[in-house]
Amino acid sequence: DEICYNLADHILIVRRTPTMTNAKIPDPEIRLAGAFYTSGKQEMGLLRSFADDVAANGWRVGGIVQELLVDEGGKTIGLDGIALDTGERIAINRPTEADRLHHTCSLDKSALADASSAVDRAIRAGVDLIVIEKYGEQEQNGDGLAGDILHAVSEGIPTLVAVPDGVRDKWDEFSGNLGQDLGFANVAFTDWWDSVKPDR
Repeated sequence: DEICYNLADHILIVRRTPTMTNAKIPDPEIRLAGAFYTSGKQEMGLLRSFADDVAANGWRVGGIVQELLVDEGGKTIGLDGIALDTGERIAINRPTEADRLHHTCSLDKSALADASSAVDRAIRAGVDLIVIEKYGEQEQNGDGLAGDILHAVSEGIPTLVAVPDGVRDKWDEFSGNLGQDLGFANVAFTDWWDSVKPDR
């Protein structure tokens, strides 16, 4: 398989991929949005609340959102990914005391693969909306959930991704400036969804 790191290249590859009937594959409608937040000030739970509201109105929603885990004293002890289609929890990050002391990365790459599988499952099920609350270092380097974002968009599925404001240039390169830029607010998510949601 060809490896690509941005949306424009991915669409070109899809366009060149032969089908069983050799029929021309139509270009997908690009319905991608980056929701930009200031690192350290992201309102955790906002994307999940938006996704729950969309699902409550009868739409099928998939993807991964994140939830910080804290102990009784309010200290952060980990990070879970939550699959929006099933509610499955994936232990993405469980830092040890040594990780904290030496500021080493405690991302569980096998858990990230599980998160990718959850997104892929939702895409293959033909959900109406994909929400991904992750565009970190892995995705910025073309790994992690980057391929799943490209896959969802190339299938024409509206796809909303949380993006740190400090990596806006990398996101622009990845998305090919083909998506919309949103503020990190429920009203922005809702207005975007109203403009891209499929016809019923």
